[in-house]
Amino acid sequence: MRTVRALLASALIAGAVVVPALVADAKKIPKVATSKNVKHLDSIVYDGGTELARSGKYIYAGELDGDAEFPTRGTKPNEGGLHIIDVSGKAPKEVGFLHCPGNDNDVEVVKPGLVTMSFQENKCAPTAGAGLMTVDVSNPRKPKILGSVNTGSAHTHKPVPGTNLIYMAGGNIVGSADRGVVIADVSDPRRPEVAGKATNVMDCHDVSFYMSKDKKLGICAGAIGTGETQIWDMSDPMKPVVIGRIFNPLIQYSHYGVVSPDGNVLAIDDEAFAAHECRTRQSPTGRVWLYDISNPMVPIPQGSLAAPRGDGDGTTGVGTFPGWVPSWCLSHGLDWQPGTRNLGVTWFTGGWSVLDLSNPILPVEVAWGQSENAATYSILWAEKGDMLFTNDATNGFDAFKITGLPKKK
Repeated sequence: MRTVRALLASALIAGAVVVPALVADAKKIPKVATSKNVKHLDSIVYDGGTELARSGKYIYAGELDGDAEFPTRGTKPNEGGLHIIDVSGKAPKEVGFLHCPGNDNDVEVVKPGLVTMSFQENKCAPTAGAGLMTVDVSNPRKPKILGSVNTGSAHTHKPVPGTNLIYMAGGNIVGSADRGVVIADVSDPRRPEVAGKATNVMDCHDVSFYMSKDKKLGICAGAIGTGETQIWDMSDPMKPVVIGRIFNPLIQYSHYGVVSPDGNVLAIDDEAFAAHECRTRQSPTGRVWLYDISNPMVPIPQGSLAAPRGDGDGTTGVGTFPGWVPSWCLSHGLDWQPGTRNLGVTWFTGGWSVLDLSNPILPVEVAWGQSENAATYSILWAEKGDMLFTNDATNGFDAFKITGLPKKK
């Protein structure tokens, strides 16, 4: 029941919307191996899949200008943009596409009908350099760029819930330390602007937020070498305050951290790009690390887990990715299933897993999937139910239905 779609654009005008026709793609449909409780619903194949975001029945999937065999930024300068996918039916259906070649083309939802896309470079942006675009998706078949702003810092970004502020993270990678975390304001989507800079906090590879009546937290991961992750008090979103620090020398590069729906468990992944391997469960690198943050000022270490399977290691019947970094079985994308202790994790060439963290000291894999030649980048749950979505740097978008998961905690 797979449907494969290719999006072809004949011309690009900066700031304009190109909605190409949908035709059959000649690219090979990858095989997908899964655990018995997982049903693969459909694939939408393209190169360079990046982040995913959701709003109602729509999933927004980023695509960068990268090559299938070496998904490095800029190797396919005429490709990339924003895919809009309706997931309300039995199988996902792509209904719109914004053709904007660039990188990283990460996407986030500000509110229904309005998304943002951040980039290092993008051909739709009126000025060169890193920044942010606001996109009107109220008509998903005709997405339209509303405005853009050059922020300098734009490796990843995240809206602050309940506000019109966007945190732009520099990535905490070589050359980004001077940029830090820039705060953009999209109150007027047609004229987004830089509102300030987060001071007295470190630059982040990625930032996430957890907001409840009792806790208003920001999680900043991105330290190289020390494994540091910062926990911020977000009571004043223009002035985050560091209230907790995690130093884990076993984390080579703290890449991303997300808080469980109940606010008590923090999951941090390790994008161990300099020392990674595919020894799967025995690997000391590239693991997901778990912390009790019932008191966010005193994070307590819990359990950890490495990639449960390797890249084409014979356990799944799917092939090994021939290029890029074939031994990258390391954690990258994270998303908690709403209202549960079930955590979705991507492992790049190791595919993806769902972990039952009812007891975070003893993580248990309860579902998994791995596509042929996988480089699975991001993972996202549906707002309700047991549907799960992934975006892959070599295979594009996949949708899955999972049964038998632990109930809400």
